[in-house]
Amino acid sequence: MTSPVEWNTRQAPAAAPTSVLDRIISILDAVRSADGPASITDIAARIGLPKSTTSRLVTELTEQRYLERTGCGVQLGLRLFELGARASRPRSLLAAAAPVMRRLRDTTGERVGLWVQQGTDMVAIAALPGRLPMLPATPGMHSPALTTASGKAYLAFCADQRVVDRVTAPLVDEAAQHFHEELTRVRSSVIATDLEGAYPGILAVASPVFASGRSVVGAISIAGPSGGMDPERLAPVVRAAGTNVSRRIAAA
Repeated sequence: MTSPVEWNTRQAPAAAPTSVLDRIISILDAVRSADGPASITDIAARIGLPKSTTSRLVTELTEQRYLERTGCGVQLGLRLFELGARASRPRSLLAAAAPVMRRLRDTTGERVGLWVQQGTDMVAIAALPGRLPMLPATPGMHSPALTTASGKAYLAFCADQRVVDRVTAPLVDEAAQHFHEELTRVRSSVIATDLEGAYPGILAVASPVFASGRSVVGAISIAGPSGGMDPERLAPVVRAAGTNVSRRIAAA
């Protein structure tokens, strides 16, 4: 039974979010927790914002595909699901690549890296140290996609031309032509190399990694001293590693 004290005590409303980011997160949370599509009125009441402010933010989120409109209101949009898929991709990629990376490092003795694209960079999500201690082997490190073997291996098979255009924007005329010709050779051989472009004295060899449907999701690479590595001999080994990771992803 409710006591007289409780009858006369009004619960303080939750404070309305003040920053733009807080408001956006509150709107997305309100839509997520709604039982079906949510109306502007319902969202505004749930988060404590004026309907005009809520309507404006919902419109902007809809234009960016974070929300989508239905006949009864709004629901979560496809862009959120795309971002969720991308967030889970590195974990599945790492799980598929881990044993392959260890074998590649044991076979070659060189630094092995597993890379994904982010903006104009390639980001290492895993790395195993090799015989050269000065070579970085830290997950999370960034390297320019334009100059690295992993970047070339990724870009050669990237279906999103906007990504390729953004990475190659600094190149002009003859340099741009040579780079695109190099990507054509990478597509033919499924191998990319970088001879001292990213790091003086270092040679890197990389091969793309594909998900189901032949969409490129990253690259696997080895790197070591340019004077002590033969790219012709290492190319089949690295290409096989990329193929094995791709097969493990498809079978997962």
